[in-house]
Amino acid sequence: MRKSCRAIAGGGMLLTALLLSACGSGHPQSVSQTPAPRSAALKPGETVWHLRAALNVAALSCRGRVSVVADYRRMLTRHRALLDAAYREEQRRYGVRGLDSHQTALYNRFANQRSPERFCKAAADVARRAGSMDSATLAPAAPALYGELQRNLR
Repeated sequence: MRKSCRAIAGGGMLLTALLLSACGSGHPQSVSQTPAPRSAALKPGETVWHLRAALNVAALSCRGRVSVVADYRRMLTRHRALLDAAYREEQRRYGVRGLDSHQTALYNRFANQRSPERFCKAAADVARRAGSMDSATLAPAAPALYGELQRNLR
């Protein structure tokens, strides 16, 4: 098991289950070598999926700092069809093995923020806004929301 995945395994049960699912590729990847793609370089569905992934990490890692979970759950429920379509697009783009590696890099990038307090505050705000939008509004807003999360990783 890769070093980053062993570190995840030491976390809480929910965190472990969700993040270890991203560790199955067996391809070692360094966080510094796998930056999160810039929202401008992403296709629309991919941006929605990356936003979901970043907020998933926030919902798990920001506990005790700010609450992201309720708004993240609201976003998952409200945008289920949009997220399902985005996931299918990712599967077509990367294939099963490629998607696994891609997701591992993405989760690792957001799980290793330099300023967790700043990232969590931004994630709480983004999750609240994303959960309150309808899907027709979220899809075009996703690049800006994702960009906010990326800027708050530094």
